Amino acid sequence: MKPFFNLGCALVAWNELCRVSRTRGRPEGATPLPFQQGRDKRQFICHETAPRLASYGSLLLEPIWLLNHNVNGRWQLTATALGNGLNLRLQTLLRAWLPEMPLAPEAGPGVMRMRLAVRGYLVDIGAPPPFLRPPRAIDARSPLLSGIAPYLEQVASVVQLSDAQSGELLGGGVNLLDVRLPPEPSQAGSWQALLACDWPRLLQAGESALAAG
Repeated sequence: MKPFFNLGCALVAWNELCRVSRTRGRPEGATPLPFQQGRDKRQFICHETAPRLASYGSLLLEPIWLLNHNVNGRWQLTATALGNGLNLRLQTLLRAWLPEMPLAPEAGPGVMRMRLAVRGYLVDIGAPPPFLRPPRAIDARSPLLSGIAPYLEQVASVVQLSDAQSGELLGGGVNLLDVRLPPEPSQAGSWQALLACDWPRLLQAGESALAAG
């Protein structure tokens, strides 16, 4: 059952980001993008055809979304401010890592929008690891014991690529906790690298991760 649970976690995280960010999704009648296992059993990706994605030459970044608990213990996805240090770090990393895909200042033809959600503590350099953080007090009424919470507990990051003008989803990837990926950056093409990247690791390590790759 473990592979099906992992896929379920990926689908729940994907749908939640689509819901919260009001992603337009696929055109009516279009074939859904199927998820498949990526470079690890705890990574799942989906994408349009290679020729379709290759027609995009620049990237428009949305502010990073953080997957965290609120004060009541409920899961929440919150967008960071544009000037947040994480967003500035992401811009710097992408300019150094993928110079062939420049960052676009606004939506336009051939521009791909990138939406990234990451587990909050995984990219907070000052945050203690999970085993050092105090446990949350929960009871039988806690949302952590029902619904989608058990699935979101397993999620490390979600990335979505869409057409910057139409909003049509073009691809995406979900990494679960403890995913084991090769050193970055990937030697694949730009959009493949965006889907299969270990985003929490890159954002935590910064330029040292690129040097190690």
